[in-house]
Amino acid sequence: MAMNFFDHQEKARRSTGRLVVMFFLAVVGIIAALYFLFAYVLVYLHEAKPERFPAVELWQPRTLLWVVGGMFFCSGLACLAKIFSLSAGGSAVAEMVGAVKVVRGSGDLDEQKYVNVVEEMAIASGVPVPDIYIMQDEDNINAFAAGYSIDDAAVAVSRGCIDKLDRNELQGVVAHEFSHILNGDMRLNIRLVGVLAGILFIASAGEFILRYSGGSSSSSRRRRSSSKDDGGGGGIIFVGLALLLIGYIGYLFGSLIKAAISRQREFLADAAAVQFTRDPGGIGGALRKIGGYADGKLGSPKASEVSHMCFTSVSRSLFSFKTHPPLPERISRIENLPVEGLGPAAAAAATAAPLAAGVAGLAGTAGEGKIEARPEDVVASTGTVSSDGVRKAAKIVARLPSQLLEAAQHPYSATLLACLLLLPDEKRERRKMIRKGLSGILEKNDLAEILRIEKFMGDLDPHARLPLLEMAAPALRMLTKSQEKDFLKRIDEIIKRDTRIDLREFCYATIIDFCLHGSGKLRGRNRKRYRKIKELAPDFSRVLSVLSDAGQDDSRNRQRAFTAARKELDGKVKLKYEAGGVEMAKLRRSVGRLARSTPDIREKALMACSHCVLADGIIEVEEAELLRTFAHALGVPVPPFLASTDLAGSDED
Repeated sequence: MAMNFFDHQEKARRSTGRLVVMFFLAVVGIIAALYFLFAYVLVYLHEAKPERFPAVELWQPRTLLWVVGGMFFCSGLACLAKIFSLSAGGSAVAEMVGAVKVVRGSGDLDEQKYVNVVEEMAIASGVPVPDIYIMQDEDNINAFAAGYSIDDAAVAVSRGCIDKLDRNELQGVVAHEFSHILNGDMRLNIRLVGVLAGILFIASAGEFILRYSGGSSSSSRRRRSSSKDDGGGGGIIFVGLALLLIGYIGYLFGSLIKAAISRQREFLADAAAVQFTRDPGGIGGALRKIGGYADGKLGSPKASEVSHMCFTSVSRSLFSFKTHPPLPERISRIENLPVEGLGPAAAAAATAAPLAAGVAGLAGTAGEGKIEARPEDVVASTGTVSSDGVRKAAKIVARLPSQLLEAAQHPYSATLLACLLLLPDEKRERRKMIRKGLSGILEKNDLAEILRIEKFMGDLDPHARLPLLEMAAPALRMLTKSQEKDFLKRIDEIIKRDTRIDLREFCYATIIDFCLHGSGKLRGRNRKRYRKIKELAPDFSRVLSVLSDAGQDDSRNRQRAFTAARKELDGKVKLKYEAGGVEMAKLRRSVGRLARSTPDIREKALMACSHCVLADGIIEVEEAELLRTFAHALGVPVPPFLASTDLAGSDED
């Protein structure tokens, strides 16, 4: 049976539980080894100098207590310090291994090819464009995706990927990494980096002692040679060596944890990449080239910390478990995947995507800019990419006015572009708003620049508005704290220019929030999690009322849509339709609470939201953007619905 996006999220949550168990076992093993080390040292000291050290036995409860306390304190501190250092998300991980950020228009054609592939994959999957990095000093072929969520993700590839892979092979590698982004693997991977830092703390301490004792001994060899008692230096070296050896218990456990978590997920990501691109030769060719270019070994001293994230193994070691399956086995499995049916192996990895794949057949059946769709199709399409969607995303990017693409790449112009997208679609109303409504919000130079950019909005496809904002995400993340504060103040003032709730403004303001803060501000990483659907009854009422009003044109249809959505919740929640609109602040709070619920509740929420918008079986551009935004706020990536409506007949362009 195929596994959908929410199944993947639940599986990732269970994997976190197993990670905690493995960490506990590793710590217990290290504690036992440390205890016997210090117990032996005390026994030895008593035998060597009984007058200075009292008699001790092998069983020493006080020593055990000190070892346990010290181990948990030091390992916990090392773990938290590493996680805190990576709190910025994927960009922090990429920069840790020496990767550098690239943007569109860098001048390097191979780099531009890579940027295009990432942007197309992001648009086709319905997520903001991640930060794009290259490991410039790495000549072998490797890649990884990192981050806490789809909103703070980063994709990094080696220079070898850029130089040695053709476009189809590079697309296969990027599709593999997007599978990790969409299936919730990244958060677990970052936590694993922190856990391993805690486990390996003892080995690091032993290495430090050996290095220090070696340095100090060389500087004081003459003094030591004249001393009658040389046991102190030797004892320090012995302790350092012992700690280093004990630390390798943590190293072996860490390697085992990486292998247990990574190996099967690599098979699933390979199968998903074939599903996303419908081209087994792409990812298969990349794996073959890796075999021909001495694997994917990375030279960065931090490479071992991210080895479980990478596309293939980063090093070879006789003293560790392999984090990735053998290349021949991965290639064999890919070759045995039927491209259309994907077979049983891929079915376990890939989600069904009837909406994303079937839009082309329905395009235009309900009129221009509309398609027929079902709520079940929306839920089934979550967390997946179709080859048709990638192709249409490429056409969307290709047809974007170059001036708007340029504006999306730089922090200053990206903020003005975001403000522009908040304004009315109609050209005359938009220009009126710029000249009159924004005069008290923007500086004179800003107004001149936004008017210059606005001239090219007339050539912007309506379906490309939200993807264009998502393409500006990397540039918006580059804002300083001061710039971000001023930018958000402008956004709030633009929204408050009219007194009624404008759902289009809500959509774009929500996406902007995620572009800037990842999942932290709206969803809250450390706030209460909701596991009972009854706790969220007021929030369901607000959200479903707003969506019913937006998706239907008269009160009877709105009530019918609300009732259909309520039935989706199995009667477990008593909902009340809120006529007359909902305050923006209350709506955002309710969406944030729903986003902090379990995968099962969020799946029901998305289905209920889809029933509100699709009660008439038809979806328009504005409705599609609204539904995608609500899904995004819930932490659920939904592919663009209408990307192929106007492009359906243009495949030969």
